Amino acid sequence: MIELASSESRENSDCREEIASFPVIHDVLDYDQFFREFLEKNRPCLLASHFTEGWRARRDWVTAAGIPDVGYLQQHFGEADVPVADCDQKHYDSQEKKTYKLSDYINYWTGLRESACGEKLCLYLKDWHFVRAYPDYSAYTTLQYFASDWLNEFWEVRDDINDDYQFVYMGPKGSWTPFHADVFRSYSWSANVCGRKRWVFYPPGEEQYLRDSLGTPVYDVDSPTLRDVSQYPHAASVSGRMEVIQEQGQTIFVPSGWHHQVWNLEDTISINHNWINGTNIHTAWDFLVQSLNQVEFAIRDCEDMDDWGGQCQLLLKATHGMDYHEFYTMLRTIATRRLDVLMGKKELTSFGRWVLGRRHCLYDLGRIEGVLERMIDDPRVDAIPALADSDLHPTQLLHTITSALA
Repeated sequence: MIELASSESRENSDCREEIASFPVIHDVLDYDQFFREFLEKNRPCLLASHFTEGWRARRDWVTAAGIPDVGYLQQHFGEADVPVADCDQKHYDSQEKKTYKLSDYINYWTGLRESACGEKLCLYLKDWHFVRAYPDYSAYTTLQYFASDWLNEFWEVRDDINDDYQFVYMGPKGSWTPFHADVFRSYSWSANVCGRKRWVFYPPGEEQYLRDSLGTPVYDVDSPTLRDVSQYPHAASVSGRMEVIQEQGQTIFVPSGWHHQVWNLEDTISINHNWINGTNIHTAWDFLVQSLNQVEFAIRDCEDMDDWGGQCQLLLKATHGMDYHEFYTMLRTIATRRLDVLMGKKELTSFGRWVLGRRHCLYDLGRIEGVLERMIDDPRVDAIPALADSDLHPTQLLHTITSALA
């Protein structure tokens, strides 16, 4: 069953709000229903706590009182290096980060919340690659609805770099994440192992009204500066705001391109993934193109330099996290694995548990075919040396996929 949980309207003079109902899933849905209602429609939702009740993390990392079991975390993972953000130090459009030992962070978390000079600290452990650090510790199982995950599948099979987009977050009451949309305009999911969070969402396109007069997005959507028309001239036009409280054990699905901001209402531990699949790959490609356009505009004065296009791709990867070549390599990797299934060479499983069947593989290949057609239409692709080889050019992969689908 899918319920619509309504949030009470709040008085907020920063901007005009239209708080919509937020879908909450209580009963187990089949994958096709979730696919149609949330992935294809790019709608957010909240999944009830029973979906994660079998997770080891919910047993081992939480005390009987329902708070983080810092003793267990200290004993088993205390020597891990973890990234920690200072919620009071703005760094561009994010927060300044440093590397801590988990044991040192836990000491802060359990009471040492002041700096040497007596200043209060609000530190938030973010983006800890826990699975990469502890591959044999099965803290959780990715839910079926999120199992078609091209991004982490791609990183798992790579030989050149050991990385992923699977994270653990830990933070005290009051820690928060500024207003943003997720990397690559991916989907994300976030499950509360313990604690509670407050989320605020805006649908794609509404973020344009929350930019200042220079075009910079607002850092904090609850900031009183949004009242200042000279700074935020369009804030009164924003609409579609959705707000929801995420309870312990619940999982939230964040669709592509939805800007959001998150606060921890209690000491909280959560598990989070970023992911891309066939339903949002076109959004990821469009955002990559948009990001390259912005890079080219920013260094347009240097267009006469040698290998200007190559320099733009380097800057694209540095600022966006991926360039055209890597994006195409991901498509090629995902397509090849699905072609192998169609030819009966192998069975394809995601996160070691979820089998991707023939129908799913056909769908994925069809979506890749559509993005490749758009990619080939971009003249900048032919200027990338790594794709100049006829065997590696996107036209070859497109031909292979088209033949297979025919």
